[in-house]
Amino acid sequence: MLHLRRMSLPREILDEAAVLFRDVRPEDVDSEAHAAFVIARVLDLGTVRSVRALFRHYGRDRIRTFFGEGGVTRVSGRTVALWTAFFNLKTDECIPKSSPRRSSPFWTV
Repeated sequence: MLHLRRMSLPREILDEAAVLFRDVRPEDVDSEAHAAFVIARVLDLGTVRSVRALFRHYGRDRIRTFFGEGGVTRVSGRTVALWTAFFNLKTDECIPKSSPRRSSPFWTV
């Protein structure tokens, strides 16, 4: 049986798991496979400590890219205002682009 190793989250983020991941089991969160989920939760609900860990783990460019790939729809308006100002993003840079992926894997044509 093949066991895949999950990419673990930084300790600072796991320390806040009760707040950040209150609706999922933290041990099921893979930092790579669920990157957009983790980024959204930490930017929306995290402390300065967990946000610093997020930047160390993913890097500034990946977090900035999160907003350009539709991340604005995954976080609160206050969070969008803060981080788009931080990254000096224009509104049109945060509009989700068309995606070749279907919105749901359960719909087939």
